[in-house]
Amino acid sequence: MSTNTASASQLYNVSRGQIEHTNMSIGLRLIWLNNCLAFMFGIYSSLTLYQSATPFWHTKAQMLSVAIPYIGVLVSLFTLLDVVMGIVRMGNILKHYQLDGQQEMSGMPMLDGTATDRFFQRLAPVAQSVFFLVIWLYLLLYDKHIF
Repeated sequence: MSTNTASASQLYNVSRGQIEHTNMSIGLRLIWLNNCLAFMFGIYSSLTLYQSATPFWHTKAQMLSVAIPYIGVLVSLFTLLDVVMGIVRMGNILKHYQLDGQQEMSGMPMLDGTATDRFFQRLAPVAQSVFFLVIWLYLLLYDKHIF
């Protein structure tokens, strides 16, 4: 094995490892987003549907029903930004891989699929984050009687 093949192989392994790490991070962020928002949707629906037994608990329920949509918007927004930055990072790793190994890459496999594969792999995390963000914004605007 020549040194060019060894360095191309090392570049492939390092780049592939970085892309896998970033991709797994995005997946974990989405799992946490789903868990967090499922919990918040449950609490929000309970607070808006059921009457409190005492005026003290009614005041607490009102405060929570106002705060939870704002928290949902922030969680969704930060997750969306994190997902987008992860996608940008994966794109930068791919560009770096292609530029660094241009002369040595003749026999190396594709690093991260075709452009169509990458598009659909990146579409779902962004769409999911945007979907939750839109839902919480709608609930906020609905509470303010804008819709």
